[in-house]
Amino acid sequence: MRKTTKALASGMLLVVTHAMPALANGLSINDSRAERWEFFLTPQFTNSKLLQFDNGAEADISNRSSLGFGLGYNFNRHMEMTVTFSASSSNYSGTRILDDGNNTKERFNASLYTSSTVFGLSWNLFKTPFTPYLSGSLGYTFIDSGIPTGGIKNVCWWDPWWGYICAPAAQTYTSSALSYGIEAGLRYDVNRKFFVKGGVTDTLIDVDSSNQADFIGYRLAFGFMF
Repeated sequence: MRKTTKALASGMLLVVTHAMPALANGLSINDSRAERWEFFLTPQFTNSKLLQFDNGAEADISNRSSLGFGLGYNFNRHMEMTVTFSASSSNYSGTRILDDGNNTKERFNASLYTSSTVFGLSWNLFKTPFTPYLSGSLGYTFIDSGIPTGGIKNVCWWDPWWGYICAPAAQTYTSSALSYGIEAGLRYDVNRKFFVKGGVTDTLIDVDSSNQADFIGYRLAFGFMF
């Protein structure tokens, strides 16, 4: 699946890269995005992934969708810097190895929650409103495995109906990790205010000191410039 997705993305980018110069000659140069800020909403779909660890433990993560928002600044018609905030949740099944002397395998089901802050740098290949782009990103991802630690602590919050409430809640294993990736796609500036873009992403997350998770995803962005 991963090889097929990368092959399709590479083929799409190759075709567009060769076809766009001819199309660009027929378009008026639009400098509306140069030296302008952007705000955007970005839904994303991420493929399923089976993570395998050195001790035989596994986590089979289902397909998941996420919604994020971000800010960007166009230094010129080619280069753009962005920061994106997003969150997602999905179900997954796993295999853990019990420390019972026999390395007994035990299956379980849990819910995974992640939230990310990602800084990106994009290069728009052409100056025209319709252009392919390439991006690189570096970010920070918070991961809640949904697996109880056995600990209980009081959690307090403001409820819209009942006011300030405190109640015991089970703690879960959490961690944070660096994430970095690449993206290739297409951008279209509809007019001086609105734009849309979409692409294929490949993101690596350092799950632990010896394991990197490689996720293929598909991202859209709808935004306005100011």
